[in-house]
Amino acid sequence: MLLDISHELRSPLARLGVAVELARSGEDRDHMLDRIQKEADRLNELVGELLQVTRVEADPSMQKMHPVHLDELLADLVYDSLLEAKAKDCTLLLKAPASAMVSGDEELIRRAVENVIRNAIRYAPRGTPVDIELTKFHDAAVVSVRDRGPGVPEEALARIFDPFYRVDSDRNRASGGVGLGLAIARRSVQLHKGKLTAQNARPGLLVTIEFPIGPDGNPPPAKPLAAATPVSAA
Repeated sequence: MLLDISHELRSPLARLGVAVELARSGEDRDHMLDRIQKEADRLNELVGELLQVTRVEADPSMQKMHPVHLDELLADLVYDSLLEAKAKDCTLLLKAPASAMVSGDEELIRRAVENVIRNAIRYAPRGTPVDIELTKFHDAAVVSVRDRGPGVPEEALARIFDPFYRVDSDRNRASGGVGLGLAIARRSVQLHKGKLTAQNARPGLLVTIEFPIGPDGNPPPAKPLAAATPVSAA
């Protein structure tokens, strides 16, 4: 859990670092100070959220099940990720033509999607776009995130969601490894009976998250979910 916490704290800490540098440069100082306060508050919330993931895995009855609007959540996450994308000179392209609502713990879903988006930004070459798309089928809401980076070897695709698994490629060497953030995402998705997959998009990596919805387009009835499948360290 300490390793998970260390990884998760990097998201608001990275944004804090960028905001501090921009504030020092005098660019829109008041706005940057507001952003610093927001990220500091998120750090405080994040510790509690990580503890919630652990508690829910141990006792699924503790999971908070509420309607979650994925289109609104994606818009918030894209806004929150703009500073990191700007630091990489990347463009975040969000395509969410229709609303989609699922039933689940909003903070756990947020953690899962944010980790996938951050992973894409981390490996995106400078000046390239990161595509984020929301689509809806009769029984699933699907979030797709694609970067334009080097991708991963085909034989590694099935393992990049294992914690601590390191891909022996330029993708891994350039950014310090693949897997912990995606492993955390998988834990949250599994708690919602969803599915997290990855495939090479040539160029880049395409990560897809599927959350179940009812046949009428509404969230399935709120009820305790089975515990996530244990994830073994590589």
